[in-house]
This record gives sequence, C-alpha cells and structure tokens, in this order.
Amino acid sequence: MKHLIRLAFLILLASPFSLSAERSIMDPVVYDLRGALTDGFEVAAVVTDAGELSEFTFDTASSYLTLLKPATFYYALCMDTAGQLAYLYMGPKEVAGSSEPFIQELTPLPSAAAQGLKTTGKGYLISLASGVVIFAAIAATDDGSGFAVILGFVTGLLVASVGLIVSVAAGLVKGATVAVKNRSEIQRREAQRNASTPSSTQFVVEPVDELLVPAEFATVLKLAAGR
Repeated sequence: MKHLIRLAFLILLASPFSLSAERSIMDPVVYDLRGALTDGFEVAAVVTDAGELSEFTFDTASSYLTLLKPATFYYALCMDTAGQLAYLYMGPKEVAGSSEPFIQELTPLPSAAAQGLKTTGKGYLISLASGVVIFAAIAATDDGSGFAVILGFVTGLLVASVGLIVSVAAGLVKGATVAVKNRSEIQRREAQRNASTPSSTQFVVEPVDELLVPAEFATVLKLAAGR
C-alpha cells in the first residue's frame, strides 16, 4: 500500500512540471504583403539584417508572410514562374503621410483550437492526478478486506471523470473566447490599415530595385534560391 501512496504523490508532483514543459520561444514576425507582392510572384528566400537566412511560411489566402527568425529588418527575394526576380524590403522606415504605402508589422494571432486544447489538457492532468491521490489515500486505510481499495478506486475514478468533463467545457469556452478576440483584432487591424498614416517611423513592406539591395544580402538570397 505504501507503493501506491508513493506512486500517487510522484504523479501529483510531476503534473506541474508537465504543465510548464512548453519551451518559451520568441514569437515569429508576421508581415502583410498585400499591395507589395506582385501577382504571380512567390517568396523564394528571406535574409535578416545579420545576413542570415530566415525560415518562413506564406499564406496565399491572407498574404501573411511569417518569418521565424526575429530581426530588425529583412530583404526577401521573390520569383515568378518565368524566373523573373523581385525584391522586398521589410522593416522600419520614415513615412510622410498617408500617400506613402506602408504595411504594419503584425503579431501572430493565437490559435483558438490550440488554446482550447491547452486548457483542456491542463485540466485533465490536474483531475487525473487528484483522482490518483484520492485513490491512494483511501486505499491506504484498507484493513485487508479490500473494501477501502475498491472505494478508493471508484472515488478516484469519479473525481477524474468529473474533472475531465469540466476540463473539456473549459477548453470549449477558452477556444470560443480566443476566436472572438481574434475576429475583433482582425477588424481593428483592417481599420488601422485603412486609416491615414501620420508622419512617423513605421514598419513597412515595399518593393526595392536589386541595385538598392546590399550586395552581401543579394548574394545570400540568390544562392538560397538557386540563382
């Protein structure tokens, strides 16, 4: 019976560590390429201000370019099916009024599904650990008849089951809440995008001529794109 109690406490102690096991990483950088990327062109390579290539993903539906290596600014090499090249600059720039095109650097929106599953998972682990501890505590009082073991098992299973149901409900609520916040944030971004821009330093996305791209960056981009 002592082994049951030890196992229960080990599971209980391990739960907080499993909940905080997610690595804390820096968020990716997202740029909106609408109006900057010519139709028919795709992003082939991206280089940071440090001259290092950045992994990226591009959502053709929203024109959002997600860069996985944070930097002060970026240059992107774009290509079309005919092999023509085009370059984009992404980073800070002085803009002077709404006549200057600019696209604000964006923060990635959290996934409603992922946030809901995360909440459900945390609740499930806590309820499971609680059920095991209750089972072990009751079973430890058994006088040899086995009644306390059965009672502890049933009670622990009940606690874990109820906790799972509550966790699923909490996960659904969390996912719905995040989805509503995401829709509000998208609307806010659209309103900001359509508003006039005061003279200030903004994060921009704009086409640049190859001659304006520093030679060391252009070389890295072409090598990455096989040119």
